[in-house]
Amino acid sequence: MSNAVRLARQELLAAAQDNPSAKADADSARAREEKPKESRGQDPVRLTSLPDPTGDHPIPHCAASAKPNEAPDAILLMESNAAALLTRCFDRAAAAIVPVIDATGGGRGTWDQRRADVTIVRPSPKAIEDAIEMLRPAVHRLRALPRETLETDDPRLILLARLFVRDRALAPRNEVKARETFVYDDDVVIPGVAAIAEQLTTLGLMERKFADKLTICPHCASARLTVRENCSGCGSGNIVEEPIVHHFKCAYQGPERDFRRGSELVCPKCLQQLKNFSVDYDRPGSIGVCHSCGHLSTEHKVGFLCLDCDSHVDAGNVDSRTIHSYHITAAGRAAAAIGSPLHDAGDGSVGGRIRAFAKRHSTLGQPCSVLFARLQTPDNVPENGHVWRQTCVFFSRILRESFTSETEIIDAPPIFLALLGCDRKAEVERHLPQIRERLGRYLALTPQLQLAVFSPDEIPGVADRPLKVF
Repeated sequence: MSNAVRLARQELLAAAQDNPSAKADADSARAREEKPKESRGQDPVRLTSLPDPTGDHPIPHCAASAKPNEAPDAILLMESNAAALLTRCFDRAAAAIVPVIDATGGGRGTWDQRRADVTIVRPSPKAIEDAIEMLRPAVHRLRALPRETLETDDPRLILLARLFVRDRALAPRNEVKARETFVYDDDVVIPGVAAIAEQLTTLGLMERKFADKLTICPHCASARLTVRENCSGCGSGNIVEEPIVHHFKCAYQGPERDFRRGSELVCPKCLQQLKNFSVDYDRPGSIGVCHSCGHLSTEHKVGFLCLDCDSHVDAGNVDSRTIHSYHITAAGRAAAAIGSPLHDAGDGSVGGRIRAFAKRHSTLGQPCSVLFARLQTPDNVPENGHVWRQTCVFFSRILRESFTSETEIIDAPPIFLALLGCDRKAEVERHLPQIRERLGRYLALTPQLQLAVFSPDEIPGVADRPLKVF
């Protein structure tokens, strides 16, 4: 309390002895001073506790218990696994959008902790009060959302509103227990959240940014790999680095073990004893010795061992995966704040593009056809490995060069489609031998190439084939 305020209060109390109205003013001033600071000028946060919303839990001065059928500003988890009750007690959207405080004390990695926005390590009334104050900016943004957003069933709008309220991005987190070695924590709230974020990116409501690039197993897509140096002769990992000894007189050099005779060094070529370093011999470097096959090499073959499927993979055959963080754009914030239904991005799938192509040429009364090409993976080459991926990229380039620049090429490795406008099926089939010869001429792996041509009547069947690429 400042000196000026203290002096004014003393004058007010003195005047109150002779003036009843002044006494009332003094009592009012005293009540305002005794009012908790947290509640001054701010509405209390409506709080719902789980698992027992009506339980006798201590409510901080900055909060108030949400009434039945009243939307809360925040949810307080008081017991372990209380997060499982969120979708039972609240609508789908509210369960994902309303901020959550974990006061269970369960620790890192628990379901409650991953579900919460603020985690209290040692629950106490003061800690809960501090957590509520931390969430107050999020509460203000939550209250700004319209009813249409809070009651929507569209997971895309739910994700936008969730990120809008929390004012953050959808970001991956390293997690050694996951096969991918990362997780999106929001996935426990909105399953398939990364795929939903990709849809929103297509609509311009979210922006994708590079987060990391992982090396993954081409067989099971796990990122839990260990790096190994293998013998370039037999593939064994039983390699030991040994120093090289160089005998000046006869110019012979080899691993030290070939020179060792007990405690002495004897040249295995000329049998002369090597006594003095830099006079009789030197050690110019080291060499890898395989204790399984005896192979000597200065360069070893780098490989990987998958800890999930136990596959041994050469460095040239591993696959990679880029992971992203997703940031809400200005348009995405506006969509969450307005609550209007989001439109569909259109059918950009392979099947959708084929159907649109056939419909476009049918409307114009023009003939068309589709060239279907499939590459068969050679034996001992993982179909998701780097070498095979580069082969598919090169094949796509050759396919594009084989037709006019107006021809639409669809890449869905190992399947490739050329949408041939104004070309009838019979005309394309006559040129299949030349097409096959050109497409297979430059492929080093020589995979088996399957080609087929489809007419407009057959195109719907192609578009609806039960292939993973469609």
